[in-house]
Amino acid sequence: MLTTRRIAAVAATIAMALPASAQVRVLNYNYAHLGGDAASLQAVISAAHADNKTGWAKPVDILCFQEVTAATVGTLQDIVNGAAPAGATYARATWTTSSNEDAAAGAQCAFYRVQTISETTASHADIYTGAGRFGDRWLFRLNGYSSAAASFYVYSAHLKASPGFESDRETGALALRSNSNAIGASVRAIYVGDFNIYVNTEPAYLAFLATGNGRGNDPFGSGTWAGSSNAWKHTQSPRLTSGTLVGGGMDDRFDFHLMTDQMIDAEGISFIPGTYRAFGNDGNHYNIAINTGANLYYPTERARSNALANALFAATDHIPVIVDYQVPAVMSASMGALPARVIQGAQVAAVVSVQNIASVLAASGSDELDYTVTGSVGLAGAASGIAPLAPASATANLTLSTGVAGVLNTQATVTTSSEGAQNTLIVVQGQCTVLSRARPSWQSASITATTSVPVTIAQGGAAVDVDLLVHNFGWTTLQSKLDGDYVALPAGSAVSVVGALPQAIAGTAGTLRLRINPTGLPAGLTTVNGTLLTSDEDIPGEGDGTLSFSVAITVGGTSPRPGDINLDGAVNGLDLAMLLSQWAGSGSADLNGSGGVDGADLSILLGNWG
Repeated sequence: MLTTRRIAAVAATIAMALPASAQVRVLNYNYAHLGGDAASLQAVISAAHADNKTGWAKPVDILCFQEVTAATVGTLQDIVNGAAPAGATYARATWTTSSNEDAAAGAQCAFYRVQTISETTASHADIYTGAGRFGDRWLFRLNGYSSAAASFYVYSAHLKASPGFESDRETGALALRSNSNAIGASVRAIYVGDFNIYVNTEPAYLAFLATGNGRGNDPFGSGTWAGSSNAWKHTQSPRLTSGTLVGGGMDDRFDFHLMTDQMIDAEGISFIPGTYRAFGNDGNHYNIAINTGANLYYPTERARSNALANALFAATDHIPVIVDYQVPAVMSASMGALPARVIQGAQVAAVVSVQNIASVLAASGSDELDYTVTGSVGLAGAASGIAPLAPASATANLTLSTGVAGVLNTQATVTTSSEGAQNTLIVVQGQCTVLSRARPSWQSASITATTSVPVTIAQGGAAVDVDLLVHNFGWTTLQSKLDGDYVALPAGSAVSVVGALPQAIAGTAGTLRLRINPTGLPAGLTTVNGTLLTSDEDIPGEGDGTLSFSVAITVGGTSPRPGDINLDGAVNGLDLAMLLSQWAGSGSADLNGSGGVDGADLSILLGNWG
């Protein structure tokens, strides 16, 4: 027998970091009236929390025990609490017993981890299973889920032992099946306990597996579990010699964990294939004690396996059955940031991301998340698929409805049909502003796409600058600003661009400054044609525009009259028009040579009028 001190050392050896998870682990254990060593029992339970045989370790969420008496239930509670890993707290589910039940075999008792599981106490039931024994039914619900499909029943029973009592065991199995049958065709339930069934042809076993509501399924299949080739399935007895505890070696499969159809369909909460195990049984101890020689339950960790085997040997005359279950998906959805501004008619995708954020340790720990995304306001299109576990995500590309200028509030609806899933409907929203296209024009009062600029320069005169005003006709805050992009002029022409092209033209006109250099031009009229290429703002949907202009350059003689800007021998309205077109700029209207066209030049012109 292991001492308390040695058992504490065993627990330390097999303990490991246990992250919290919504994934469900269920343990079933006949603890034989606490007839074994309590410290060893605690070490076994502690080891069950740390069991990573399936590839992950996690705290057990539901622990079911058989042969629990009124005299020992308090000690059992202390053992469960003492074995709990950091951050895990266990509450006892509804428990009932009587002096008759204590005398017969003891009652069923369940504990659940309050961080992940809650009990619906009103659904507890005592079910008479014959021979003075009662089975128990509990309804457990996964925390964090609101769907009824995230709840499941657990039935626990201890059926009459020994050959010759097959009919009593069948009576018990039929009682449990009758109870689950009354719940309905979609009952999610598991049957656990020490059923004392010897062979797979026994009526009780067949009753559990018979068709109908609440049909049980055996993850090991319905074939035989007899003989050394099936030793890894056996749960009784971990000791060879009988005494306070029953001996006989590991040669019987008395402890079971069966599931209804709805618990093995891979939908919602469901059995994870490959996770049903007789805890600590390496399959190499047929008809001998589980700690005889080396134990290789963890094939590469002999010391850990041996420590577990020693604890199982001392704790009771059964070993636990552990099974892991996946949980329903938990949907999360979000819409990516939309552009703040787009041009009317732009083809812009609104990206909706969908994730399964179920808190699990492995992908197999969660049901898949089937989703559908549908554009409902300001968005067109739909998409569907399977969303992966976070941090990965699936994306759906919807199309922004940009046909009308204005503030566009968008909305997409994300739904899932996955069984028991949480957050089955999520509405994601976004906003952007749709702008009409810019409207380039040479005039503010109407859209004018062409203009002509007359320039007269004296023979041998200096270069003259001419300013052209560029308008974004009818601009409002729901219209794109206008950018000047490029001026196309004939190669080697007398006209060139001075400075930067106008940008972000809104309600105030921009200025295109041209320089006319008469050098090399013949006397008389020379016309230079050019094009200003424009575009909308640099945002999605940006389009192009074009404005055309011609510069009519007249090269003539020197005028003796100040103010005769066009050199036609008179100072009149033509000269005034040229001066006003160059106002605040520079050019031939700079009559006083100050470098700018202003009021002083206007005074000179008016003083020589006529």
